[in-house]
Amino acid sequence: MELRQLKTLVAISDFGTFAAAADAIGLTQSAVSLQIKGLEEEIGVEIFDRRHRPPLLNDRGRTLVEQARKVLAICDDISRQSGDMPLEGVLAFGAVPTSVASILPPALAMMRARHPKLQIRVSSGLSAELAAATRSGELDAAIVADPARLADGLVSYRISREPLLVIAPPDVPGETDKELLEAGSFIQFSRRAWTGQLIDRYIADRGIQVRCGMEIDSLEAITRMVNFGLGVSVVPLPRTASSMLDSLKWLPFGDPPLHRSLVMIERQASPQSQLVEAFTEVLRQVSTSQQ
Repeated sequence: MELRQLKTLVAISDFGTFAAAADAIGLTQSAVSLQIKGLEEEIGVEIFDRRHRPPLLNDRGRTLVEQARKVLAICDDISRQSGDMPLEGVLAFGAVPTSVASILPPALAMMRARHPKLQIRVSSGLSAELAAATRSGELDAAIVADPARLADGLVSYRISREPLLVIAPPDVPGETDKELLEAGSFIQFSRRAWTGQLIDRYIADRGIQVRCGMEIDSLEAITRMVNFGLGVSVVPLPRTASSMLDSLKWLPFGDPPLHRSLVMIERQASPQSQLVEAFTEVLRQVSTSQQ
């Protein structure tokens, strides 16, 4: 049994639903469901009545919530007493390229200032590669685009949301996202990336007819291609990259506008959970400050 499972259980009790609890504690709804499923399997009883929608705590669940509150209160006291102790060790960490160029640098600087004996070794890659490396133990944790389905053995924590935008040279005709995309040669965000797959599915679902001329996995490279008049694209836009739009025509992608979420992933019951939790909190602080 893990403390994070107890925190999630208490959040569901406080906020009423799995979805509301996920928003409150910065997890995805699938991560909340996985944690509760794991908790029920470990203690050997069901703590929710799933005949109701949304599921409701049963008598065993309500009893466990009260016990969990007591355990978490004790842990909070211990944490406050040792809160000034710096972390140390080595964290093998991966990140998608957009986060490496946006929220990661200030977060790393904050972690170095707070925990000078902690080494964070960073590698970048696409979400699927980073998720596989985290699951295998090659990485302790990674920032990835929120997947449609998280691989078994991994848990995720929401870090930030980035809008998806249609970008085009200023002389491309069109007043809607569909018109812009159909007016120029399409520069595809790599379909090896989960975000590229999301964009590709949505374009197909809407029946938008694009003429794909390039497929690139770098936000900066795509933006430069568009700046030179070589095509139009759909890209995620970190807050720190908003200056890239100054010389471009752009519109939100979709109605309502689509976003992609960036999440931190790690293995369940990871021995590095304390380091990952501290880093996750700093990344959220940086993301909030950039909004």
